[in-house]
Amino acid sequence: MQLSILLLSTDRVGADALTETLSKPGHSVTVLADPAQITAAAAGHSLVIVDQLPPPFAIAAVIGELRGGETTHEIPILAIAQADDVELRIRLLEAGADDVITKPFDQTELEARIEALSLRAQRSHAVVHVTANAIGDGGGRRSIVVFSPKGGVGTTTIATNLAVLAAERKPGGTLLIDLDLAFGQVASHLNIQPKQTLVELVRDEAALRDAELFRTYTIHHSSGIQVLAAPTAPGFASLVGAEQLETIMARASEAYEIVIVDAGALLDDRMLAVFSRADTVVVPVLPEIPALNAVHLLLEQLSETGSMGASTLFVLNNAFARELLRRGDVESALGARISADLPYDPVSYLKAVNEGNPVVRGAPRSHAAAGLRELATVVLGPAPTPAGEPVNPAPKERRGLFGLRR
Repeated sequence: MQLSILLLSTDRVGADALTETLSKPGHSVTVLADPAQITAAAAGHSLVIVDQLPPPFAIAAVIGELRGGETTHEIPILAIAQADDVELRIRLLEAGADDVITKPFDQTELEARIEALSLRAQRSHAVVHVTANAIGDGGGRRSIVVFSPKGGVGTTTIATNLAVLAAERKPGGTLLIDLDLAFGQVASHLNIQPKQTLVELVRDEAALRDAELFRTYTIHHSSGIQVLAAPTAPGFASLVGAEQLETIMARASEAYEIVIVDAGALLDDRMLAVFSRADTVVVPVLPEIPALNAVHLLLEQLSETGSMGASTLFVLNNAFARELLRRGDVESALGARISADLPYDPVSYLKAVNEGNPVVRGAPRSHAAAGLRELATVVLGPAPTPAGEPVNPAPKERRGLFGLRR
């Protein structure tokens, strides 16, 4: 992968050596000696490397300036520390550097760190952010897939609650599809007994071609969503193929404005077909090494094959009472930003699963529901204000001595 690199250094000999090293893999290197011009010069580059600077300039201050720039705040930054000083490296990372390498360094190590930073930047650019027209524009249709390569991370909980929140905006226009073909639990999470499933649908060629007939295979839930249930037994999973799933996704997008898919944890040709039809892929992760390793392997495979063309966002599910890995640790392991957090709230989640009533309905005031609503805002966009309803400012909090809340 060839990059456009801006090297900031006042050490001419060192800059020439770095330029020669970075040019060998085919990277384009521009050397800048004036720190005052860094923000203007950095725009449009793939990577910025900050090397030795003379007083009164400080590397940390230059990095902070880049992070505060409107056109440079997302550019990957590699800082070169002049000595093996732990406190210095920490200061550079706190200032906003994505990575720090200490002199003297090996050429192979430098190339590996640059490649890792480039990959991290690509993944971060794929992360979906809040968009005002995500659901509210007249012709807008969305397909959202919730998938994780590791089971037990909350894909079904996230998918069902997102669907309920989407149905608040588009009642009758939201479809939830359970594509955990062997062990799907969407019906259980919603306390419904499906009489028809994906198996019956794929046997009906007419329904696979016609959107109105397609709708007859869905089940209405009291929340306003329509549900297309998974097969009732694992043995039926093999009856649903990749080509059929791609057709199902196409008909679903015709019949409904919002399509949300619980894709389970099995990556095969069928799921790749589903990804090809998705606008957004939501990947839940746990703050544990095995789960992060699984997601990392997934991203590497999809990057190599180019299979995931949709925007991808990562949701940190804080499922443990005590977290040994912080959010920053998780982001470093993934090489991508976390877009939303789900708080630790085992009572609300367990109650919802056992009662078949999603958290946002059964415990709407809980921390878990608040986290899920924040996630919905990231995935779906801000909830629109009903027509004719005035937008009132939030009431001012009463505060006591020293501004403490009452």
